[in-house]
Amino acid sequence: MKLQKHLIRLFTLLFLTLSLTLTHSAVAQQKKSDKTDQKGLILFDFPEPLEAKVEVNLTAKLINLVTKSVSNQPEVAELIQMLDGIYVRTYDRATIDEKKLVNYFKEKLKKDEWEVLVKIEEKSETVEINLLFDEDKVYGIFAIIIPKRSGEATFVNIVGEIAPERIEELLGNLSNFGAIDIDFGDKLKGQWKREDPREKTTVMILGSGFFTNPGINRFNYRMDDVLAPKRQSEMAQLISQIKAFNPTKIAVYADDSYDAELNANYQSYLEGTYEPTRRLEDQIGFPLAKQMEHPKLYCIADWPEHRPIRDEIDGSLMDYDAFAEAHNQAYLLPRISASEGKIRQSADGTLWVEPEGYEPLIDMYIRINEPEKLRADHQGYLRTARIGLGDQYPGANWVAHWWYAHNLKNFVNLTRITESTDDRILLIIGAGHVFLIQQFLEDSGDYIVESPLQYLSPAVIN
Repeated sequence: MKLQKHLIRLFTLLFLTLSLTLTHSAVAQQKKSDKTDQKGLILFDFPEPLEAKVEVNLTAKLINLVTKSVSNQPEVAELIQMLDGIYVRTYDRATIDEKKLVNYFKEKLKKDEWEVLVKIEEKSETVEINLLFDEDKVYGIFAIIIPKRSGEATFVNIVGEIAPERIEELLGNLSNFGAIDIDFGDKLKGQWKREDPREKTTVMILGSGFFTNPGINRFNYRMDDVLAPKRQSEMAQLISQIKAFNPTKIAVYADDSYDAELNANYQSYLEGTYEPTRRLEDQIGFPLAKQMEHPKLYCIADWPEHRPIRDEIDGSLMDYDAFAEAHNQAYLLPRISASEGKIRQSADGTLWVEPEGYEPLIDMYIRINEPEKLRADHQGYLRTARIGLGDQYPGANWVAHWWYAHNLKNFVNLTRITESTDDRILLIIGAGHVFLIQQFLEDSGDYIVESPLQYLSPAVIN
């Protein structure tokens, strides 16, 4: 008989024997006892009153009873013996401050140095799985499941000493632990193993806007003065949070030809003789590098004056704007949502997106580094690639010969500053570049990519 059928039968028997009621009305509380400091246990102790639609509390004592009852079924008993507790809470999203609740638990996980195993973004739901891990054992699993269309949010905490190779098996059978159906094991196929940081270099990409308002993009987000005292205070908070990544190198979106000037400015900054400008490297790179006692910063962007490959291509063959306007394909041109701000056009034709209200820097960085936002940015380039008719491909020509080639070279330049698997490289770059460079890093098989979201916490408004 399959393990799944065993678990269904066993837990049904357990619930009947112990008269444990697990229904869609709240049941027993997760008790604060001498077990509250148990490794891997995350208490559902949100400071504001919450009413759960589902509460499941399987303690070690209950789980041990199950183990004894299946001593003649080693496969099942072995899995159950790893567990010291299973706790589930499902809330009606209409009755909670979802973002506040999720951030509360993420802060707990971050404080106790849990690691994000995987974050799955799909049309139907978002699933994030966190582990408390050492070399040999997983001591805790904490899952956050937010269906996109459902009115529920579910949090699952599994406590025990779990063999890493059994994680996928355990998560694939969660629907049998109680009266709720949480089944995302198939989505973890091949992803349960934690990468060994001793074997691969770690990179974190911080997608950013541009504080200098250069006006170089189709849509340019208007940033207020980052040198203003309030913004500088927010910048200090942002840098303090990013510092937790513990970078050994900081790379910026600048061509190698700027390297000498960049690092001369950095040395002057260290000596206290340089007045930081609004540039990204000055505002984030310099102060963070100084705190980390780095001797220099690294330029990884590909901006040479001469590109032999591109020079062979007639510029008109990549003029997707003109083609789209002339052939009724303007709907494929990049666009933004009205919710992102008002669009204004300056005298020189530059389009500016001006925010409706004030947004703290950390909140901005969280928003633009969310996987859904990064994917949406990337999808805009794929729509652009579709501009063309018949044997004319101006959109694809531009995306392939400029955008993809540019970011592929940015990735290659990043690999060229990699010297050791002990490196922890922070790349600060425009948010539109993140999706592709992250994909190149992950698909190369040589890097571990960490999300900045695990280090960023929403600003506290005073």
